[in-house]
Amino acid sequence: MTAAAVPVRLDRDAFDAAFETVRPRLLVLARSLVGPEAAEDAVHDTYVIGREALGQLRDPSAVEGWLKRICVTRCYRVHRRRRVLEGILARLAPAAPAGDAGIRELVEQLPHRQRVVVVLHYGHGYTLAEISELIDERYDNVRVIASRARRKLLHAWLEAER
Repeated sequence: MTAAAVPVRLDRDAFDAAFETVRPRLLVLARSLVGPEAAEDAVHDTYVIGREALGQLRDPSAVEGWLKRICVTRCYRVHRRRRVLEGILARLAPAAPAGDAGIRELVEQLPHRQRVVVVLHYGHGYTLAEISELIDERYDNVRVIASRARRKLLHAWLEAER
């Protein structure tokens, strides 16, 4: 194998340095796509994903474009989460029970594991796969926990309407 055929890889220290150079531009990009309140999170997610997927970067000189693409994808994901959450809230708002039990109170009454899954999934937009990694639980178990939590919330909601 010739020297020209050996791919050049970016090590983690070089990636960190490159990221710090690109970070201000990523923040500007993220702010323009998701607003200032979610931009920091999108850029941080970009760093984490880029660092984990560093082996997939074929051309180290293209690190800025690669990171921008990751950042835009994260920002689109934020928008999708917002649309889903706004849609859920719009459907719930007209049907809100007249009693004292609001959705927040109903969620707070859930058992701890169910409350964690509901808040992370619906409140912060994490996927069930991401939640399974965060709480160190199998994906299938997280799906069951989420399903049971939804059933409990629906039952409590219907009871509150009576």
